[in-house]
Amino acid sequence: MRVLVALFTLSLLGLPPGNSLAGPPVPGISEVSGTIRGGEARVRFTLRNAFTPEMVEALKSGIEITFKSTVEVERVYRRWFNRPMGQVRYTRSVRYDALSRVYRLHRDDGDELLADVLAALDRMTRFEVVVPVTGEVEKGKPHRARVRAKLDKVGLSEPLRSIVFFSSLWDVETEWARGELQSQ
Repeated sequence: MRVLVALFTLSLLGLPPGNSLAGPPVPGISEVSGTIRGGEARVRFTLRNAFTPEMVEALKSGIEITFKSTVEVERVYRRWFNRPMGQVRYTRSVRYDALSRVYRLHRDDGDELLADVLAALDRMTRFEVVVPVTGEVEKGKPHRARVRAKLDKVGLSEPLRSIVFFSSLWDVETEWARGELQSQ
């Protein structure tokens, strides 16, 4: 009887018996931290689960992959509205150059050549971003960074962009993540 109830419940959910409810890992932002002083904040964060195996294979075959991140800095008040202090949009892309056999990492603050795919993936997912801030930074008062990242599908070539539109394997967009900033 219990087996019939379990099979009936799974059929209502639209799942064949034996399939796992766990899907692919969800992309996200972790380890948001940093410092704020004077007219700038330095925000560090890690983009996790950003590259599916299909994306890594596309990267190895020369497809350029670009992520756009938004970093916001705010002064936190208790029981009151937080005050925005600065925002920056940051772009990072990587592409394999078959002629020189290196991965070209392009950041807003410069380019870098990397020898292997693991180094390229690591540099694509670990960030330290400088955010210009306005207003006075009050030492000892709480400040926070909010971060979000998204795969830039516009930069992909046309045939791949059409395929990506219908594939959830390339839907990489994170929720907002927060982290405290140390005021100095």
